[in-house]
Amino acid sequence: PSIPAHPNGEMMKAVCFTSYGEGSDALSVQSIPKPFVEKSDEVLIKVHAAALNPIDKSRLKGDLAMLLPEQYDTSVLGYDVSGIVEQVGNDASTSFAIGDEVFVRLAGMKYGAIAEYVVCTVPEIAKKPSNISFSEAAAVPLAGLTALQLLRYGGVKEGSKVFIPGGAGGVGSIGIQIAKKMLKASYVCTTASPGAGTDICNSAGADRIIDYRTDDFVEVLKGEDFDMAFDTMNEADKFGGLIKEGGKVISISGNPSIQAIMDIMPNPPLAVRFFMFLLRNRKAEKAASRAGASWEYKFMHPSGKDLTEIAEYLESGEIKPFIDTEVSMDDFKVAVDKLLSGRSKGKCIIKVV
Repeated sequence: PSIPAHPNGEMMKAVCFTSYGEGSDALSVQSIPKPFVEKSDEVLIKVHAAALNPIDKSRLKGDLAMLLPEQYDTSVLGYDVSGIVEQVGNDASTSFAIGDEVFVRLAGMKYGAIAEYVVCTVPEIAKKPSNISFSEAAAVPLAGLTALQLLRYGGVKEGSKVFIPGGAGGVGSIGIQIAKKMLKASYVCTTASPGAGTDICNSAGADRIIDYRTDDFVEVLKGEDFDMAFDTMNEADKFGGLIKEGGKVISISGNPSIQAIMDIMPNPPLAVRFFMFLLRNRKAEKAASRAGASWEYKFMHPSGKDLTEIAEYLESGEIKPFIDTEVSMDDFKVAVDKLLSGRSKGKCIIKVV
């Protein structure tokens, strides 16, 4: 079906795709119907900035089509957004007011972030800290929520020893800060390349940074006995020698487990279950099991409550997002190409206003 028309025929610009594709050429700036508040708990946001994440690459390629099919014949890319509230439903008006500066990780597949307007529901939204820019705010939601929820799920607490590889990436760079500042981990080790990547990890507060170009973390960290290892780069099968007995390995990269799928889709079709069973990460399961540890794949869930918690640390300056690329909507391909290259250090941002 087509995107529903606005009651008054209003339109907006957005970065869209109408068929799956490998690169930024599958995307274009199009004029589509402006979203509007239909339900009492909904909020209309005038977008100021949107951020890209690896999931956008997967979505554009069609890798998520079986789990999360597109709702309309034209789809808007992006999940992370910051902006100003322009309209509120009756119930939403008790939480947010017109003019509030907010940031959000959009839930569902109804509207994408790289657009002049988005509609979302109250539980997804948090107020933007006043001391950071809209671009910085847009850089936080998906990566920040992923890190906070899954480090917590992995049992990270005061005194924990944590391994977070890929510390210069979106999740890695904010994950180091969340582990240290919010969850009070005593020791966080990461991996990075020399130069800008290492600089980000140092700035984030990593206690140890392994140069992955010259050193193999499997050898360097053997017997280190980490309480938790956060697999951001599909390397969980290599963590057996560094995780302690009773420790947890949590993956957000690679093939999800059937249990992880069922967390976001309670009754997946039999074909999906069978497909995921065949693709399950047996090597990660075995590596953790041999160490007397556990391995799980987990998805984040949009949460304004968790985002509000992170916002306190953004406000105090204890946590800061790292931005690699910042472009206008007309130059969106520069940001998308940087994301697709896998070489970005920090987040790729598209400024809408």
